[in-house]
Amino acid sequence: MIAEYRYLAESLAGQYGSLYFEWAGDGHMVLFESVDTAVQFGLELIAEWERRVPPAEGDAEFPGLPLRLGCHFGECTRMDRGEGWIGRANAIAKRAEREAAPDSLYVTESVLDLIDLPLYSFEEAGSFALKGDHLRQRALFSITAFDRTALGSRPEEELAAEDWFRRALALIRTDLEDSDDEAACYRHALRLRPDYPEAHNNLAVLLHSRGKQSEAARHYQEALRLRPDYAEAHSNYASLLAARGSAAGAAEHFAEALRLRPDFIDAHHGYASFLAQRGDSAAAAEHYAQVLALRPDYPEAHSNYAIALEDLGRLEEAALHYREALRLRPEYSEAHYNFALLLEREADTSAAEEHYRRAVELWPDYAEAHNNLGALLHVSGRLAEAEPHYRRGLELRPEDPETHYNLGLLLQATGDAAGAERHFRAARELSPEEPLPRSEIRPPA
Repeated sequence: MIAEYRYLAESLAGQYGSLYFEWAGDGHMVLFESVDTAVQFGLELIAEWERRVPPAEGDAEFPGLPLRLGCHFGECTRMDRGEGWIGRANAIAKRAEREAAPDSLYVTESVLDLIDLPLYSFEEAGSFALKGDHLRQRALFSITAFDRTALGSRPEEELAAEDWFRRALALIRTDLEDSDDEAACYRHALRLRPDYPEAHNNLAVLLHSRGKQSEAARHYQEALRLRPDYAEAHSNYASLLAARGSAAGAAEHFAEALRLRPDFIDAHHGYASFLAQRGDSAAAAEHYAQVLALRPDYPEAHSNYAIALEDLGRLEEAALHYREALRLRPEYSEAHYNFALLLEREADTSAAEEHYRRAVELWPDYAEAHNNLGALLHVSGRLAEAEPHYRRGLELRPEDPETHYNLGLLLQATGDAAGAERHFRAARELSPEEPLPRSEIRPPA
């Protein structure tokens, strides 16, 4: 649970454009340039955590893991070598957090003085003697809600760059995420403040998801020019460069992201996937192992690690990680498919069939799984069961030579010579230079 909390908190902190965060064993310290952004981050962190881990009622064995957050505005100083920040402001925020009720955000009066107060609901939490504070008693307040609708209804001419950025963040995890509206908010923020690295990064993420790689690259480059130590931007830019086939650039930016944040889960996972695609399964496996050391309940990492282990011939370990991926996410169709491939390789055809069937049940349009299930049934002589899977595979991927060839063999075995020749011809035309795709399926002698 702590590993999942860390991943959520650090991912959100990057999304909200934090200047710095560090893990202290019992929680994070996160620094923001904007007080409003800090408060909204805190509220979203609590809300998102409650959605993922609902409070357990009356369960002594599993009481849940409530969050307590404190927020203060004040001076703090970055250490000379950039290894952290120190200052009384950090200590006061920490003391406010200790006083907070479960799943609450407590703030000092300095925060109330600076936030856009009409957008928030709050209540007095009391006066407290905070250790290390220069005040004998300090009033704390519990921020209970942020009115996103009110922010969205304000006249555009009244909004500053930070307001546009927060308006964009308010659209994330709604139906308008990755929409033109979200992109427009980032563009407005950048029109008012061109040197806004977090807005450049978030806009680039959105553009990349829409396939606008060249424009996304320009915004990543600008974010990194403005903030060279921006680990999220390095990792995101590396993923874009990998997608564009720029191997050297991708490796450089993944390495820099991990130099800046050695426990950066998404950078480890992205770098591992990049290395796996490049054929370096051993190095990929090392980074997947790092991911799972930091976040043990990550089903995609278990599945991807299993693929890398399989490539390295470590089949028993691979099977363990496929099983763990499916324990964590039973509806994970790709893991069912990949595990079936391993089981078939190990000649456990009964278990392989079970996982192929589960893959196509979960994802009826999974063409590869239909073809492989058809082939497994075909090899075992169950031709009537195999044929619908071949035909469904070809509905989904009409230009797949392997499925054409396999269906041709099946039709040949059932006496449909004309149909068989039609599919053999299609297989040859689609892949004239390739060997027969499924060599273990042989035409009848």
